[in-house]
Amino acid sequence: MSTPGSQSEDKQDGLSKVISRMRTVLRRTSSTKSSPKATKETIAPAQPESSKEPASQPEPKAKPTTEPAPEPTSFSNWGALQEEKARVLFAKYGLTLEPGEWKAATDVPVQRVTKTIRMRVRRTCHRCQTTFGPDKVCVNCQHVRCKKCPRHPAAKSKDQKDRTETALQTIVAQKSQPVQPKPKEHKLTLPSRTGGQDLIRRPARQRVRRTCHRCNTIFAPHATECASCKHIRCKICPRDPPKLDKYPDGYPGDAEPPFQPPPRTWKKPRQRVRYICHQCDTIYRSGEKTCSSCGQEKCAETKRDPPKKQKPEPDPEIVRRVEERLASIRVSGAD
Repeated sequence: MSTPGSQSEDKQDGLSKVISRMRTVLRRTSSTKSSPKATKETIAPAQPESSKEPASQPEPKAKPTTEPAPEPTSFSNWGALQEEKARVLFAKYGLTLEPGEWKAATDVPVQRVTKTIRMRVRRTCHRCQTTFGPDKVCVNCQHVRCKKCPRHPAAKSKDQKDRTETALQTIVAQKSQPVQPKPKEHKLTLPSRTGGQDLIRRPARQRVRRTCHRCNTIFAPHATECASCKHIRCKICPRDPPKLDKYPDGYPGDAEPPFQPPPRTWKKPRQRVRYICHQCDTIYRSGEKTCSSCGQEKCAETKRDPPKKQKPEPDPEIVRRVEERLASIRVSGAD
């Protein structure tokens, strides 16, 4: 059986629970009632403002337009690009890179990050000519960087900066101008007689013909080999019409002409003359005037092979007839 003391404790616990429950309910109701009041208070001052005259509002400032960032470009053949860079670097120092020597990694698609171009500025210590590092203290002489320490590249003056700025502005202004489309040219057309596509007038063009210099066969258009004798078009093959003022030593795409032996020219046969010593019958050497055997010099008695041709003496009968004829002509002229 429960004692009277225990019953009183149970009643107190029940009352405390009821009181705490009522407090939570009252808190919820107070929060729900306060929210519409706040909305009414916020809406109420807006009504008289609408009745008043609209005040002059400041004009909204134009937001600065930001250029969109360029899209990153991707490289699929990264290994080939690295090999090309290595080949250029080897060639700079007089070395050669064979195709099999370069072992590149697997071709992985790589994105190239676009960055703004920056100028690398170097400062040199004016005491010991040592280049400064990231710190402002010289590594060699512990000198603190000052205004006397030269700068490379030199800083631009105000005038140069203004010129650069104006040049950039002009370039941007030129780019911003819209590109005007070219006016379309009106083409002269002629209706086709067969009902097909209209004929368009085109400028007259010179038809060039090349002829093989071996078999005189005309080359086919855009062909460099003769269809008849299989001769490769060379510089000797004539062109119709010729254009020697622009191409004096062959035309573009012509091969070197094949070797041709020089043509044989006819010359009058010459008789070789020999001189023979009249004492020992020894033939004189060419250009010598003394016999190599007996020492006899050339003279009028030296034999000549073949002998000199002697001019034939005129026939006296023919001479007499010519004189008579000349005398008769003189007599007739005197009469």
